[in-house]
Amino acid sequence: MRLASFVLKASHNAGFNADIETKLKQLPGVSDVLIGDLSDTCSIVYDEATVSTLLLRNVLQGAGYDCQIEEAAPAKTSCCGACS
Repeated sequence: MRLASFVLKASHNAGFNADIETKLKQLPGVSDVLIGDLSDTCSIVYDEATVSTLLLRNVLQGAGYDCQIEEAAPAKTSCCGACS
């Protein structure tokens, strides 16, 4: 599993964010999505064997977000990251 963080350049309301979270979570290989209301970032935990950051970006752009990937790194699987 990997964690991709995207910087979102178009802000939308919380209801819109919930809709795109649902769309992203429906993609095979996506296990978690968090869109920050104040930080304009979207963090996605995904299986890199199933889905790519390019596809994730395309879904965000298709929903009206102008975005770019900030980072893609291994996702931490424990509560504090010490044992992952």
